[in-house]
Formats: sequence, structure tokens, C-alpha cells
Amino acid sequence: MAIVSMRDITVHYGKNTVIDGLSLEVERGENLAIVGPSSCGKTTLMRALCGFIKIGRGEILLNDGVVSSPSRRIMVAPEKRNIGVVFQDYAVWPHFTVFENIVYPMRKRKVPKEEAKERALAAMAQVKMQDFADRLPSQLSGGQQQRVALARALVSSSELIVLDEPITNLDAKLREEMAYEIRNLQKTIGVTVIYITHDQETAMTISDRMVIMDKKGTIRQLGTPEEIWNRPKDRDVYAFLGVSNFLPLLHENGSLHLVSPSGNRKLDSLAADIPEDFGSRLLLASRPTDIRVSPLSDDPAGVEGVVERVTYLGHQFDYFVNVGGYTVRVQEDSLEAFGRGVPAEGSPCAVEFLQPAVYEADPLDPRFDL
Repeated sequence: MAIVSMRDITVHYGKNTVIDGLSLEVERGENLAIVGPSSCGKTTLMRALCGFIKIGRGEILLNDGVVSSPSRRIMVAPEKRNIGVVFQDYAVWPHFTVFENIVYPMRKRKVPKEEAKERALAAMAQVKMQDFADRLPSQLSGGQQQRVALARALVSSSELIVLDEPITNLDAKLREEMAYEIRNLQKTIGVTVIYITHDQETAMTISDRMVIMDKKGTIRQLGTPEEIWNRPKDRDVYAFLGVSNFLPLLHENGSLHLVSPSGNRKLDSLAADIPEDFGSRLLLASRPTDIRVSPLSDDPAGVEGVVERVTYLGHQFDYFVNVGGYTVRVQEDSLEAFGRGVPAEGSPCAVEFLQPAVYEADPLDPRFDL
């Protein structure tokens, strides 16, 4: 059953359309991440849900009750929507201790004193603030204040919590730990969480499902992290998920050819599923970790390239390889690289695409007009 329903939502800022006809349902008890590039409307969507801004068209429902509807002249106040919120620019009450900041919302809702105390103490332990219960916000670091705000939202009896980049300001190690803790705590409490972020790795760590938004304020793809990672809907989603390589291909007479300034190259060993409705101009998409570089032989697997740069990063090697005039980025586990032999800069090599994806190319891609 959906706890949140957004139906054909449109939001305008002046003449700019920030959210354009967006529809989305959030299931009760799930952890949904809304992720996308900067200025794609993620935070605007959250603010509309919480009642901080009005929508221009459509309806928002909470527990099947309409809370925003311009056509029906309904606009329920934020404080009546029963949504816990944590913003990136956190706000904690400066005159309250850590414990008082966390327990205060429960007191306002008349939660029994002992129950409120137990939940506050448990939340402080979850966010590693149990040793700071009696400190004022002025005695805390920025990251510690953010954790207080997070604990304050998580202990609320709200059915729905919205987190807007709550761990962005934390250091990398603590950010990773907090991502796991948010997910574990959410499952323990059983509330519904909507997590707003631009970081796809955090979104995958935390979420049951992910929404990928684009800069037009629309949903590009919705699915589990595994579905989106393994089957990106289009090249834009593929590129957003991490460092990617895109090479121009021609599909002619059942064969694939790499379009190259030095002459097209037939790719006999490339195994890729190509939908029947695709045209002849395609893009070969590959992640750096899904490419194998090996010494050139008389019968090389893949396509010939030249190693341009080798960088040792400890856990992996990072290569730049010239393939047909294009720079392809390759990342290889250090143990595997040492076992096979690390290629020297300037050496020829065979480049094999292990898990390629194929998308239709932009009709205006200049690489096809060589």
C-alpha cells in the first residue's frame, strides 16, 4: 500500500519548469532514494511533498488523503503532514542539549516519558552520540550536529521521514558507516524513508528502490539498485551511475564496426544484444571495471589498443588506453594486474569488453561524420 502518491506533479519557479508531470508512489515501509544531478528538482520535489512550496498542477496524497491539490484548492500545512525531515543544512536547537534536542519532538507528541527517553538513548547510540548527551550544539562539530538532527527525525513516531543529503557533510569513512546505520535503523523502526541525494553509491547502499531524475524534472528510471545498475534504461542513466566509456559503432549487415578516425574496425568478438528497432548508429557503453587489457597476441581477443597511461591506486590500476583514436578508461584489480603483468605505457594491447551495453547514438554525434 502506498503511503505517498504523487500524481502528475508540476512545479514552476517563475517561467522555469522544475518538476514536469511527475508521478510516483512510495510504498509503506520502503526506503526510496531519489537521486539525480544537481538542479534536477530532487529537493524541490521533497519541499513540495512536505508542504513547504505549492505545486502548480497535480495532486499529492499521504495515506490516501489529499494534502496538495491546486485544482481542489487544498494545501495542508507542513506541520499537519506528520513528516520528519532532516535537511543538509541541519538545524538543531542551540539552547537544548543533545538529549533534549532528540527527545523534544516526542514530548510535543506526548510520548510517555520513559518511552521517549529509551528511544532517544537508542537513537544516540545508533548515530554514535551517546557520549555527548549533555553537550550543547555549540560544543559539537558540524558532523556531530548533523547526526543529532538525524537522530531527532529517526526517533519520531512519524510514518514518513524525508532525508535531504543528511550525511553529505560528513567525512568519507563516517559517511559510509552512517549510510548503513540509516538503513538498519529504518528497517528496525519500520518507518518509510525518502532519501534525497546526488550520490548514486549512497543511494544504492541505502535504498530498496531508486528513482533516477534528469535535469528536465522527470523520472528517467525507477527500480531496485540491482535493476538500475544491471539494466540502465538509456545512455544518460548509464553515464550517471559512474565513470563510463562510450564508443561509436556502426551496425551493418549483422556486423559491428568501431567508427574510427583511422578507419573503421570490425568487432568480431563483441557479444552484445541489439534491439531490432535500433538504427545503424550505436554507442558501445562499458564501465572501466568491465574491460580487460591483455598483451597483444597473434589472435587477440577484442580490439587492438595502445596503453597511454598507467596509474597505481593501491587496490587497483587505472589505465588510459587509446582505441581507434578514442581514450578508453580501464580499471583492474591490483592482484589480477600483478598476476597477468602490468602493461607498460606505450605498449600495444588487446582490449576486451566483457559486459558491454549498446544504446542508440545521438543523431548529432559528430564522431559518425568522419
